[in-house]
Amino acid sequence: MSASSFPLRQRMLATLLAAGALAGCAGSSNSNPSEQPPEKPRLFGRAVLPASTFAEGPASGEFAANGNGVSVPFAQQPVQGFSAVLDNGDGSYRVMTDNGYGTLENSADFHLRVYTVRPSFKTKQGGAGTLAVDSFFELRDPDKKVPFAITHHFTEERILTGADFDIESMQRAPDGTFWFGDEFGPFLLHTDDTGKLLEAPIPLPDFDHEGQQLRSPQNPFTEEASAVRVMNAVRAHARRHGNTRTPVFSPWYVMLDDGNPETGVGDRLSPPEGSGVAASTSDVFKVSSLQSAGYPVVAWTVNDLPSMQALLAMKVDGIISDRPDLLLEAVRGFDANGDGTPGDYLDAEGLIDPTKFDAQGHRGGRNLRPENTLPAMEVALDNLMTTLELDNGISSDGVPMLDHDPHVEAAKCRRADDTPYEKADEVLVKTLSAEDIQSTFICDKLLAGRADQTNDVALSPVSQAFATEKGLPHPYVMPTLQQVFDFVGAYVAYYRDGAGSTHAEAGKRVKNAERVRFNIETKLNPRQEFAARTVEPAPFAEAVVGVILANGLAERADVQSFDFRTLLYVQEKYPQVRTVYLFGDFPTYAGGGGDDGTNLQPEGEATTPWLAGMPWPYRSTAPGSTFRVKASGGFEGMAITPDGKKLLPLLEKPLEGGKAGTLLIHEFDLESRGYTGVRYEYPLEEKGVAIGDFVLVDDAHGLVIERDGFEHAQATHKALFEVKLKGDGQPVQKRLAVDLLHIDNPYGVAAPMEGQLGLGEDFSFPFVTIEDVVVFDRRRIGVLNDNNYPFSAGRRPGQAEDTEFILIELERELGGM
Repeated sequence: MSASSFPLRQRMLATLLAAGALAGCAGSSNSNPSEQPPEKPRLFGRAVLPASTFAEGPASGEFAANGNGVSVPFAQQPVQGFSAVLDNGDGSYRVMTDNGYGTLENSADFHLRVYTVRPSFKTKQGGAGTLAVDSFFELRDPDKKVPFAITHHFTEERILTGADFDIESMQRAPDGTFWFGDEFGPFLLHTDDTGKLLEAPIPLPDFDHEGQQLRSPQNPFTEEASAVRVMNAVRAHARRHGNTRTPVFSPWYVMLDDGNPETGVGDRLSPPEGSGVAASTSDVFKVSSLQSAGYPVVAWTVNDLPSMQALLAMKVDGIISDRPDLLLEAVRGFDANGDGTPGDYLDAEGLIDPTKFDAQGHRGGRNLRPENTLPAMEVALDNLMTTLELDNGISSDGVPMLDHDPHVEAAKCRRADDTPYEKADEVLVKTLSAEDIQSTFICDKLLAGRADQTNDVALSPVSQAFATEKGLPHPYVMPTLQQVFDFVGAYVAYYRDGAGSTHAEAGKRVKNAERVRFNIETKLNPRQEFAARTVEPAPFAEAVVGVILANGLAERADVQSFDFRTLLYVQEKYPQVRTVYLFGDFPTYAGGGGDDGTNLQPEGEATTPWLAGMPWPYRSTAPGSTFRVKASGGFEGMAITPDGKKLLPLLEKPLEGGKAGTLLIHEFDLESRGYTGVRYEYPLEEKGVAIGDFVLVDDAHGLVIERDGFEHAQATHKALFEVKLKGDGQPVQKRLAVDLLHIDNPYGVAAPMEGQLGLGEDFSFPFVTIEDVVVFDRRRIGVLNDNNYPFSAGRRPGQAEDTEFILIELERELGGM
């Protein structure tokens, strides 16, 4: 983009003196463009940066796809995707990379940067035709101006990535600071000249709907776009501490986006009157989005066959269920590849293949046996679950006990001596030793509404034998975590060599139990009214992981929680253990009632305490937050007025529900830090689908790059239009300034090359995205493509395209409309 904050003549003279391609080499006037305007736009300089150019920095591209013969990931940061350019006036230029690999999901390891490049243009007098990379600065947020989760949330420097913002435009203010236009918000970002964010991202008001903002589907102030951001933050935290095992995203299944806005959680769709919580959609977690970002998705708690089948069709990575028998049936009957033959998630022996699908027995098998007991674990193993999911509390002597609630619940447990034990008598697990709990309570009570739940010990022969062998008072005592691990070994021995060895499925049960995994939840609640009921996060995590490691089960045991404090602690201290992040919505209600606030609801005026300090935009969802800005439809271009007082960001695509084929330019006042409400309309041509850049030449005239969505020979519309701003709310006046697919090349600065389209006398810029224009004077401009490395191939099919910086002499002076 042009450095329009400098007076045009001064900027032109500085450029002519400093840039050899424009002022000549060694004082030769012959390298200047013609004194007379050409009959059509003329190419007079070209410099090329090879596609595979890299700069120092961490590995990148792990979550992107291979493209055009280029394999990911890369060992360093690719220097690619230029979406804005500023003239430094000394022969060098600032060029800004966009978000990296095109989506929020695949760009968490791409750092947002502004590079300084120095071209040696090839002209009719010669020149290397190269583009050298001198230096760069990175956008970062050490002062925590960003009010939502970012990838490097838990670091001091807080480097910004392409999963945090999709910056597509850039301008330099008279004070030397930088302004960036983003597409995810869309936001305006303000940094100093080193890339440090100076203030919070500035959202775009919706002037057609008072009190609302114009938002894209990737807007971080909505729940729909927040899960990937939170998971990016915890994954980055894990990796900084040597934990390379990808965390698991585990949502309440009714909050998955199933494409039907009418389905979901009752009190989200229609909360009780006076509850203090807002109505919202339940379709907030998109499976494909999370998986594209690299996260396994394991949904809980799913207890009916049709819902299991629907989730399998959505390609979730796992299901947690109270009905392991139904889950086994669902997996056995699932035809994943659509060839008409079910069983695609089974191995050769008919067991569920844990590398293809994770079938978890919730609290063992809660709807078949009393939960979190040895018989519940046994029934899950009988039904060949790949993972035993279980809850833990910590006793007074630091022993992890299988327990879902902070109290020994009267609804689930009775006293062993049959003396009364009612809700009023309940005691906290943390106040009793493990021995006291097991000698005092038997947890075999049946819960109302669970018709298939039974506590008949005859159905749990391994539990009976194990209790006898270990001297437990009853098979239904509250077991310790260690006893569960021991029990699985006893289960293997029972069916391999013991009384169960003649069972019809003994072989399957042995093999499955020998590799069964454990998903161990730390049950604690950080809300002020509940926090004192359990031990603190660190000792909780220490106790659980200590048992895991003592049994050599780091590869088979995960730690999961709604309270992310324990999970971050595990990542820091025990990087060999995988973590599982639970998401649900069980709010407390104003005036009492509801649930315990798990785990997204804010506490008072603060954000939710469950997410270890990461903000969550609670119940900010569609339809209340309508996404009128289309995906990749934010601030693709942004001009600055010549006096440096106003920015004019231009949306890339028409608004949803807006005027067809029309884009909006909004006016932003730099002094007041606010939008003025002045808007201009930009009408696209019939073939135009988006713009690539917008700069001003003077107070009223500017240039806009407009394009279609094609590349190579399929491209038919790549153009620069001169525009004239009219009044507020009016369409700009337009005229074609350059057809970028047909540029005269009389000096041979882009000689024909075999296999490359658009080189030669009729020069073409056949790239899908052309996103940079810089104005030198009223007849001379520069244009760069965004090569979308490694995905675009505009010149050579099947080969990643280079970045090209071309110089064009116009047939007609700018500003004469």
